[in-house]
Order: sequence, then structure tokens, then C-alpha cells
Amino acid sequence: MTEFLSIGPIMLVEERLREILRRVRDSGGVRVAVLASELHVTPETIRRDLERLDVDGKLIRTHGGAVPIASDRRELPFDVRESANPTQKRLIALAAVRHIIEGDVIALDASSTARELARVMPDMSLTVVTHSLAVASELVDRAHIRVISTGGVLDAPSLSFVGSMAEQTLARFHVKKLFFSCQGLDLERGLSLTADDQAGMKRRMIDLAEATYLLADSTKFGVKAVEFFANCDELDFIITDKPVVASMMTALTALKVQIEVAEHTSEHARPFDDGGVESKPVPAGTASQTH
Repeated sequence: MTEFLSIGPIMLVEERLREILRRVRDSGGVRVAVLASELHVTPETIRRDLERLDVDGKLIRTHGGAVPIASDRRELPFDVRESANPTQKRLIALAAVRHIIEGDVIALDASSTARELARVMPDMSLTVVTHSLAVASELVDRAHIRVISTGGVLDAPSLSFVGSMAEQTLARFHVKKLFFSCQGLDLERGLSLTADDQAGMKRRMIDLAEATYLLADSTKFGVKAVEFFANCDELDFIITDKPVVASMMTALTALKVQIEVAEHTSEHARPFDDGGVESKPVPAGTASQTH
């Protein structure tokens, strides 16, 4: 879980502005009400702070909050996202690939963690449906993997296709497993993103998939971005890099979400060859360590 500094009742204006910018950067977006409560000031003070930072060109003011200047409610550039937490993404990808078996039809979103999963995916008989150009490019040399790109409207920053055409293409396929990510996971509000179009694509993928695998490093837990697109009880699995805090673990277990911790995943991890996740589930209520 992302942990912010404990803020006391007294904070200089410049300190508060720096803290707001840090939260915007780390979480992909902030809300006025949350900032006012956690920084011990009034909502009016936060609104003035956000307006000042917006005028200074340091963030984008939105209704009820703010988002990073680089996003403007769009996906951050892919190279920016890919450079964040690369070691954790590698570990998560190596754990996730073990849940893929011969004959699977899987969907991969346009997240940088999904691209990492494509990188470590072995050349075996399966179908990958994706709206991500980056994911598709990683699989061009896998002769046995059938890659289907949705097409649609190209969103250049995310290197992916979005829009109604992309969503309609997804609906043509029977997706057994979806591997995707998000910017934030909050127990009460669910999964969130900054980018509107990406949220729509992820929502459609979740609706179509038999099983959903959220690939999320520990910095995503407890974070609220801007737009919520799914509830936590719609998840079947979460694959992360560190043990989940006890309170969140209890809540997710009650929702029948299975948690897998990938801290000790081997670089040589191989996919399941005896039925995949259906025959080797992670017991509910446990944070398993893959070796």
C-alpha cells in the first residue's frame, strides 16, 4: 500500500503544495475532499492550492480534484509508465505467465505490466487478444501464438487502440483469462485510472473474461486515481510483488479474491502444464510465495 507522510495540523503553504504535487504524481490524480482531510485544511484551501498549481502549469485542475500535467485525463506516455517499478513488473509477469496454458484465449490490456508479461511469454499454442501495439510487438516472433489486435482509434501516448470499434472487436472472442493493471486499488471504490478511454477498454475486457487477473505492484494499493472502472469483487486473482497488509487481505479474502505474491518468482518459472490455475489455485485467504 502506498503510504503518505503523516501530516500534522500545521504545514507551511509551500510544503503543502509540494505534498499535493507528490500525491498527484504518485497516484495519478487527487480529490479535494481527501486532500483537505489528510492535510488538515479546508476544501476551500485545497481548491486555491490546486488553482495556483494549475496556473503555474504544474498540474491539471479537474472537477473535484486534479491530475498530472502529463496526462490531462489521458494515459501517461508509455515510456513513462514502463520506467516505473521495472523490477516489480518483471516479478509479477513471471508469476502471471505460470497461469497461462496451451490452448488459452487470453486478453492483455495496454499496461506496461501486460507488455512485460508478453515479453516473458513462451512460444506455445494460444490466442492473445489485445488493443496494445506494444504488447503485439513483443509477440511477433512467437510462431505458435495467434495475436489478434482490436484495431480502433489509435491513442498515441499509450500505444494502444481505443473506442467503440476496439470494444466491438473484443466482444467477438471468448476470453478465458484477462491480465490487466490499473493505477489504483481502493477497497471501497474499486479500481481506478486517469485515462477515460483506457478505463472503458478495461471495463469491456472485465465484462467478457471468464477469469480476471489484476497485475498490480504494491504501490497501487490504497490509491484512488480519477475514474473508477471496476469493483474489487469482480477480480478473481491479484498478482503483486509484496504481501498485502492484513486488513486489506481480510477484506479481499471475504470477496473471494485470491492473492499471489511474486517476490521470489524465478526467472525460469514455467507455465502450468497440468490444467493451469484451475488445477493449482492459490488457496483463498493466503498470500502464496511462488518459487
